[in-house]
Amino acid sequence: MGRPWGWPGLFACALVFATFGNVAAMAQKRVAPPQATHPMDALTMTEVARAVSLIKAAGYADGRARFPTITLQELPKAEVLAWRPGQAFSRRAFVVMRDRGRTYEITVDLTAGSVGRPVARPGANPNIILDEWLVARDLTVRDPRWLAAMKERGITDLEKVSCSPLSPGYFTNEPYGDRRVLKVPCYELQTGTSHLYGRPITGVFAIVDVEEKRVLDVIDEGAVALPPQPNPRRVARQALKPVQMTSAQGRNYRISGALQVEWDNWSFHMRMERRVGPVISLVRYNDRGNTRLIAYQMSLSEMFVPYMDPGADWSYRTYLDSGEFGAGFLMSSLMAGSDCPADAAYVTMTVPNDTGRSFPVRRAACIFERNTGDPLWRHGNPAQPTKLTRPQVELVVRMIPVLGNTDYIIDWVFTQTGGIEVRTALAGIAAVKGVASAAMDDPSAAADTANGTLVAPGTVAPLHDHFFNFRLDLDVDGGGGGGNTLIRDSIVPKRLPQANPRRSLWVVESTEVATEGPLSARGHNGTWRMVNPNLKTPLGHNPGIEIVTGDQSVSILTADDDPQRRAGFAAKTLWLTRHKPRELFAAGDYPTQSRGGGGLPEYVADQDDVLNQDLVVWLTVGVHHIPRVEDWPILPTRWYGFKLRPFNFFDENPAYNIPAGFATTTGQAPLLRKSIE
Repeated sequence: MGRPWGWPGLFACALVFATFGNVAAMAQKRVAPPQATHPMDALTMTEVARAVSLIKAAGYADGRARFPTITLQELPKAEVLAWRPGQAFSRRAFVVMRDRGRTYEITVDLTAGSVGRPVARPGANPNIILDEWLVARDLTVRDPRWLAAMKERGITDLEKVSCSPLSPGYFTNEPYGDRRVLKVPCYELQTGTSHLYGRPITGVFAIVDVEEKRVLDVIDEGAVALPPQPNPRRVARQALKPVQMTSAQGRNYRISGALQVEWDNWSFHMRMERRVGPVISLVRYNDRGNTRLIAYQMSLSEMFVPYMDPGADWSYRTYLDSGEFGAGFLMSSLMAGSDCPADAAYVTMTVPNDTGRSFPVRRAACIFERNTGDPLWRHGNPAQPTKLTRPQVELVVRMIPVLGNTDYIIDWVFTQTGGIEVRTALAGIAAVKGVASAAMDDPSAAADTANGTLVAPGTVAPLHDHFFNFRLDLDVDGGGGGGNTLIRDSIVPKRLPQANPRRSLWVVESTEVATEGPLSARGHNGTWRMVNPNLKTPLGHNPGIEIVTGDQSVSILTADDDPQRRAGFAAKTLWLTRHKPRELFAAGDYPTQSRGGGGLPEYVADQDDVLNQDLVVWLTVGVHHIPRVEDWPILPTRWYGFKLRPFNFFDENPAYNIPAGFATTTGQAPLLRKSIE
């Protein structure tokens, strides 16, 4: 639903970015930069600065170059799995540089202090750079054509106008070729409210070449009256008495190093990345002293948000948010007691900027445990109390990136039953346009709402989709010297002989997925399991992890539509690939203004054998959003997601040994309380 950056929030953001050097310098004076203690730790501020310094010292860049990506280049998987605390490890940075209209990739060996030769990537456009955003905004508000359009609409106080440049998509019938462009719609700021998106200046936008620094065109489809200001209900309901989640006797989780987390029987490493946010690695479960690997790495891969309005100022809005803007780059600072429980641990994220410095985002993510109020398991007798019941407690890792008008909540939830749930939610403000209709019985209402919903007088929220793709590098039981295999369990009916009083029942037919490719969950009556065919449990099962997709929507745009070509991953719920270190993003490395075909469609084109191999599952969480009046003036939070749960992985319910009550600290060592803010 929306893009960066909110205004005036963007203005504040621009001021911060304009002073990155001072911010980074102050941060380094106050706190000594942390050193990496684990091979999967994110690059530190010092390492980011060193990478760019080495590139410049090698003569590959000057002050004009920009660095939209500076990230950890991970060591080979075998080296990471073999590493033990206290052992030395090397550090490398992967850098994308944009210089004089060209894109280069550079590998920097931070340990050796050496720089690889830049590799040109013709036609590749990295994510949007702040300088470009500012150029597009400033050129738009000075363009005579745009000024004339404002005058025609009776907008004379330009101090009340904000412009928010957006990614342009790619369309074969547009004349921009390889130009790096942004499209710039604008809003009239509202008086006495923080609602930033309620009064769009409908029907007009600029197209700016951000490298040539000129406005190529101003598209004006004719003036439309601005929607009236949103008028939220002014009478506040009575406040509730406090309902809080607290760990009165201390947290049950421990955080060590940069971000090594231990809770109950779980352990995992976490780092924060500019493009995808949290990267959860080395997910292990302690099964009665046997530490078993479940996932090598899991993260968000891409987001696709296409709008369904055919108007010129809407049809290009087909965002690939993670690759074009960066879910980690636009992380919101979380509010204790509302976004997360008051006593959560909050993570400060160090974000590389485009010039090679870094800035901290405090409270960029939170880690907390919660008692859901539901039973984890129980059994009782009618009308009698039972002790055979246990409370359900979970550990949650949460981030909330804000992409313009939309807040996306993404949770990684670890349970005591050995399962992981990934939950995504939509919040924020619906993107709207101005229309003539004030009510549905107006003569123009049918045309005005052909592609959206009238949510307030003169205000239509267009139809749109939200698709999140997650990359799940599952290594069930570590591969056992081999790999994993994906099993499709199909539930099929079986006809019984006439002698049986039953006429039918159903059975499970299991098949192995043999080659890479898309795997649609739609219409599949059954389950998916990633199993380790090289190991057996005490009962003789291959240990497995079930992938519970839920009822996910997929993109139904036609295959020849330019946005669908760029986001081919969204057409299927599941994809399966063999693990390859450079295959990280569902829409490819460079989705900005991409022509399409990259990412997952390209990864599976060679149809590699996937039986007993190192595999990656890619899962799309999708929703077709038909806006409601109740979505205005602010969206109620709406949740979606999927689950990973053990399937014949253990030899009994792993939560069966949970004691009946919670522990006390009497006679015990105090539980570690640690905030990493």
